[in-house]
Amino acid sequence: MPRTRTDRTRPAGPRGKGPAAAPPGPPGAALARDLAALLRAQRDALRLAWLAEMTTRGLLKGLTPQEREAESATIYDALVECLETGRYHSAQAYARAVAERDVLRGIGVRHVTGALLALRDVCGRALYKKYQRRTGELTRALDAYEPVIYRILTIVAFAFVQEREKAVSRGREQLAALVEAGMTLAATRSLESVLERIAEVACRLLGAKYGALGVLDGKGQLGQFITAGLDEETRARIGPPPVGKGILGVMVCEATPLRLRDLTQDPRAHGFPPNHPPMRSFLGVPVISKGRMFGNLYLTEKQGAEEFSKEDERLAVTLAAQAAIAIENASLYEELRRSYDELKQSQHLLVRQEKLASLGRLAAGLAHELNNPLSSVAGFAEALQRRVKDVEIARHPALADFPEYLGTIQAEVSRAAAIVRRLLDFARQREPTFGPIDLADVVTEAVSFVQRQARLANQQILVAPFPEAYAVLGDVQMLQQVFLNLLTNALDAIEGAGTVRIAARREPTPPGRAAERPAVAVDVADDGTGISPEHLARIFEPFFTTKEVGKGTGLGLAICQSIVEQHGGAIEVRSEGVGQGTMVTVRLPLADRDQPPADPAAPPSGGR
Repeated sequence: MPRTRTDRTRPAGPRGKGPAAAPPGPPGAALARDLAALLRAQRDALRLAWLAEMTTRGLLKGLTPQEREAESATIYDALVECLETGRYHSAQAYARAVAERDVLRGIGVRHVTGALLALRDVCGRALYKKYQRRTGELTRALDAYEPVIYRILTIVAFAFVQEREKAVSRGREQLAALVEAGMTLAATRSLESVLERIAEVACRLLGAKYGALGVLDGKGQLGQFITAGLDEETRARIGPPPVGKGILGVMVCEATPLRLRDLTQDPRAHGFPPNHPPMRSFLGVPVISKGRMFGNLYLTEKQGAEEFSKEDERLAVTLAAQAAIAIENASLYEELRRSYDELKQSQHLLVRQEKLASLGRLAAGLAHELNNPLSSVAGFAEALQRRVKDVEIARHPALADFPEYLGTIQAEVSRAAAIVRRLLDFARQREPTFGPIDLADVVTEAVSFVQRQARLANQQILVAPFPEAYAVLGDVQMLQQVFLNLLTNALDAIEGAGTVRIAARREPTPPGRAAERPAVAVDVADDGTGISPEHLARIFEPFFTTKEVGKGTGLGLAICQSIVEQHGGAIEVRSEGVGQGTMVTVRLPLADRDQPPADPAAPPSGGR
């Protein structure tokens, strides 16, 4: 090891006298150039010795062989240049670069100063070897060499101080941005919006050009892939989102942070699809909360640096933890909202069912109470009808209008009796007798009951051929009553000539509900008066009708809805408004194909 300035052996006696005295040396600049020439001549040998010294002192940990070679060459050449020219531009450039790199990596200044001190010692030994018998020249050589190496050390230390100050400032800014990001994510309730904001905030916070959030499905695969930094046109050119292979698949499987300087050089990468923008630097962190993994946050193309740093990784992990909480909160909020909507719907259904039950009990009581006086009126009217047929009474001028009046009374009694029967039908709500039915036959039978009425009114009923045989499990009479009521309503809604159209189609099983049976939908459409929006909302309420007084009871559609729901189906009424016609759609689940159809030739229980 070279000795320090305090323990160097100086020549004894007056300057220039004595055996140790040396002739005056060349000027300082010339000596520095001679030293630079010496170091340049021994470059390879001294660098190898320096690398061995740094390895012994543990100063090369964390560096690849390529980085060791490049860094040792850069420092050595900077030292030679400073000795030769007296300028420190290359040393300052190296100091800035190494400070920026090592501060981001979490490496302190001691690592770099240790390497420079090792270089000082190696080069110092070379000088001792050259001037070991010429003490004066050795002293002058050390006086020219050591200030240069110490100045380089000072430049490096100062660069680290500056970079540390920048890092502290960046840390404060990132902390503020992280807090702001947390507040932003916490204020967002929509899950889709939260996912989009996470990717956007991550890009802005970590200085990435592109970002993405991969959300896992129930099978642990990528179910959603939300991107940031790509416009719609670029997304369209790239094509479908990734499915979780290559580097993305590694992240899904390992669930640990991954930082790559160049992901294209990683053997696990699968490459990019055509039209994909170039991406090299990569940072990926898992999004985990309470032991549950939601997905991964991906960032690429670090702006202003060749790779993401350790500091970036720590910041991304913190952001991912906030993102996981935001995702969980948004998921819980959406689940709560769905539960609330379902509860609200159930409450409406309970209220409607209770209302129908109450109306049913009221209707049954009214029907029984009305039957007795109606029977009496009908009986006395019939008796009076027989009496007015007597010749003596018929000749009496004051009784000339009696036959007409009695006929009107009997007709109105019959109409009242029909209303009472409908009230009883509504009140009974009998359980259907299920059996396989060919729906085309049921519709045909219902049409046959109103075909003559339609012709007399110059109206048409057009039934489109069913594309296939639709077999449903149901009660023949009740389903005939449904279609008979719908046809009657449609014909009543047409003022003058018009058309009622009936068509059927198969409806596929909804996605994600494979356990449900496929259904058949039957549309009954008319070109009549239509229904206003305010009336459409009340169309299934019992006793609500848009017909003229005396032409309807308001029970037809309520009964139809009850029957269809008993068959596990649904009924829907659509109208664009007054004068735009009406379409009623009845959806019924299809029966198994191996069940034989039942005979639909049974009379319907009433019509509207």
